Amino acid sequence: MAMRLQLSAGLEVLEEWSATASQAERNIVYEALFAIGDGSAFLIYDVFGDPQQIHNFAILVKADLMIKVCIHRGESFEICHIGVLDDETALPDTPARPAEVDVDSEDL
Repeated sequence: MAMRLQLSAGLEVLEEWSATASQAERNIVYEALFAIGDGSAFLIYDVFGDPQQIHNFAILVKADLMIKVCIHRGESFEICHIGVLDDETALPDTPARPAEVDVDSEDL
């Protein structure tokens, strides 16, 4: 079952960001916002949850560009932030990967 979300808030964040963004960046963000709305963003983009606020997600839409959204009751979403990755807008911590196992080929 596909999740359909409606943009309910945060247009001012989008307008403020788009005032200084290039057309290519705006196109990438608009495409990602449509993907968030139709539920496919979680399949297309790298999505990071926020352990402190379980309804907030950071979507990495380009190597240095992300959108932070808040999902409300599985019905709508709000744009919280759009911008480049830097020290102030880092992605939420992700769970640590298990340590790699060093297997000697003679052990197999």
